[in-house]
Amino acid sequence: MVKTGYFKGFLRFNYIRNHYLRFGFKGLSFYHQVLLNKTTLLFDHKEFKNPIHLRPNTSDVDVFYQVLFNLEYDIPLPFEPKLIIDLGANIGLASVYYLNKYPNATVIAVEPEKNNYLLLKENTKKYTNFHSYNKGIWNKNTELKIIDPQIGSWGFTVKEVSVKEKDTISAITLDQIVADHAIHEIDILKIDIEGAEMELFAENYENWLKYTKVIIIELHDWMREGCARQFFSTLVKYNFKLSHKGENLICYLTHQNA
Repeated sequence: MVKTGYFKGFLRFNYIRNHYLRFGFKGLSFYHQVLLNKTTLLFDHKEFKNPIHLRPNTSDVDVFYQVLFNLEYDIPLPFEPKLIIDLGANIGLASVYYLNKYPNATVIAVEPEKNNYLLLKENTKKYTNFHSYNKGIWNKNTELKIIDPQIGSWGFTVKEVSVKEKDTISAITLDQIVADHAIHEIDILKIDIEGAEMELFAENYENWLKYTKVIIIELHDWMREGCARQFFSTLVKYNFKLSHKGENLICYLTHQNA
């Protein structure tokens, strides 16, 4: 039987080793910041144009490891993307990843929660090819209320309300984003919107989905039963190839016939 102390030591050695292999001494410094539970977390690395700010003891650290350490959005593409839309951008780390991987591409992000959005703006302030909306993505123009299910700052959901109030936010549709930026083709559509994919793929998707090349989506049936059913019932109207990486499904749309 392997002793517990030995096993923990081995795991810690692997963590340290992996941080060094991914980011060199900067990776070791970040690991040290996390271990010490510092009041602020700052990751400054030559791979990224702008330093990355994280809130300690929050899901920000988990998002960092998923997106920038484990590279869950690093997918094979048969083309060089020019336009990327990040729905459910959180603090902007997926946007940051794409802005650095594809420096000639334009990235547009949507994040409804105010504090997440403020940190997103901080993390992306040096990128001139970046645009963002502090709104909730939906399938029509309406008002939305942010719901906190108490699963961390990456888990805020929204629901439609009939009356604009102090704590509601405006929705935005993909059709509006397309019109705002004169978009003719969406190369990558990243979707992590905590169950609102149900509405997004229920109606008013025809104009933007027909010229979307790749969808990267996390489905949230564990939060809202029926999300996957709605997504696939819409997607089967199109020709696509399916893959996955981490928590995400990757859909390569090859020919739209709807």
